[in-house]
Amino acid sequence: MKNILQTSISQEQNLHQSYSISSYNRLLSVVKDLASVRTIEEIIEIVRLAARDLTNADGVTFVLRDGECCHYVDENAIGPLWKGMRFPLKSCISGWAMLNKQAAVIEDIYQDARIPIDAYKVTFVKSLVMVPIRISDPLGAIGAYWSTLHRATPEEIELLEILTDTTAVAISNVQLFQKLTNQNALKDKFIAMLAHELRNPVAPISNGVQLLKLKLGETGAVGETVLMMQHQIKHLSKLIDELLDVSSITYGKISLNLEKFNLVDLVRQSLNDHAQAIKRLNLTVVEDLPKTPVWADVDSTRFFQVFRNLLENALKFSKPDGTIWVDLSLISGENGSGSIAVLSVRDSGIGIDPTILPELFEPFTQADRSLERSRGGLGLGLSVVKSLVELHGGNVEASSRGINLGAEFKVTLPVCEEITVLDNDLEIIEAAKKSLKILVIEDNDDSAVTLKAVLEYFGHEVSIANNGISGVQTAREFEPHVIICDIGLPEMDGFAVAQELSKDSKFTRSILIALTGYGGQKDRELALQAGFKCHLTKPVDFEILTAEIDRYFDVVLSS
Repeated sequence: MKNILQTSISQEQNLHQSYSISSYNRLLSVVKDLASVRTIEEIIEIVRLAARDLTNADGVTFVLRDGECCHYVDENAIGPLWKGMRFPLKSCISGWAMLNKQAAVIEDIYQDARIPIDAYKVTFVKSLVMVPIRISDPLGAIGAYWSTLHRATPEEIELLEILTDTTAVAISNVQLFQKLTNQNALKDKFIAMLAHELRNPVAPISNGVQLLKLKLGETGAVGETVLMMQHQIKHLSKLIDELLDVSSITYGKISLNLEKFNLVDLVRQSLNDHAQAIKRLNLTVVEDLPKTPVWADVDSTRFFQVFRNLLENALKFSKPDGTIWVDLSLISGENGSGSIAVLSVRDSGIGIDPTILPELFEPFTQADRSLERSRGGLGLGLSVVKSLVELHGGNVEASSRGINLGAEFKVTLPVCEEITVLDNDLEIIEAAKKSLKILVIEDNDDSAVTLKAVLEYFGHEVSIANNGISGVQTAREFEPHVIICDIGLPEMDGFAVAQELSKDSKFTRSILIALTGYGGQKDRELALQAGFKCHLTKPVDFEILTAEIDRYFDVVLSS
């Protein structure tokens, strides 16, 4: 008899041990799942299933506190309970558990004064355990129910308490994540608005400076001052663009317009664009570029941005009379596939502290950390470079032998097969200078007047409208070849202007150019969808503006 009793006890212990291991493994799985959730709905779905598994209960409910009420959010049970219903805290057992900050363990609901019997008569419930979610300041509760009389074991209660503690942490994490997400959304809106508000005053200043440059030239003290002002305006515009870009890239809002380009041509063009800055700093640039084309699928605008950042970085940190080496090479892959282009920008400047290198491409990181920050910048340029290169399927890395020993940045990009270009595709035919009728729709008077002055300098006939409604009316009367329109207009915004004009057949061949302080990727997409031919941000370089106008010259003149 003794042996039979010992065997029975041993079997019960083994069964209990097996149950414990299985339960805690299930609990461990739940903890892992809850660690990665991002919404309350995900938490509820995981917990309502797990609570029943862990307790072998016939039903569970997930309750959240809603002010002075208990909200029975969800359930998992053999029969309906109270899903979706709300009860006052003082009238239900989940409220009691929250108010008293302790678990309620009830073997027979009909023998406990805390239970509202009428609410339970229509259910299967005979016994229950209700455990608050977070003891110190309960967020809600998890209830387990049985259809027969059942005294919850210490293990079942412990498992539920561990589950509620984990649920409390998961809810706090989700609330924090949602708060940060909302703050980031507000930050993005603020940055976009800040960029717009900064561009508005910068635009007329830039227009005026470019007009002075056209009329006074680039020589003499005044000419040099104008060049300096233009350089600083471009620097300010670059900072504004970087602010927007780093935010857009972070949230995956930038898309590439990939086309096949010869990287050799793009590098040469970018070097030509910086010829004046190189000359002004008395630097020597040594080029080592292939004599044959290196073709790659790139977004040319973004490639220029990448190379410009690297080149300007070299200019910024080079000493007078220093040297910058620009190399482009092709590394062939096995059997001619998987070839990559390697673009290197190396300088003989102040170098990079080795401790900075690992974090150099992180946002807001700068090698120049002195108090005076004599080199300027926001520390965003290289972060943008890294993101744009990786969007192209490439890689970027930095190296330096140390302080005052220069630095080198290498960009690798996948290349594509060579393409045959017809001779007539390479010809650039300069259109004869002709006068166009141009309408400027702009609510900033300074921007409108200075833009009008510059366009008239080039021989165009220009009219101004200071809001969207008058812009549409003036367009119908003036019948312009080109319409340069702001987006953020009073009464009728630029998108609405473009859509309204697109309904009128007389503007079928007119060029609509968006010129605005809103420079995000989404803003560009919306502008093109509304009917604009292109989207330019303030302050605009008049070489770019006139190039956009010239691009459609033949179409305009034939209309």
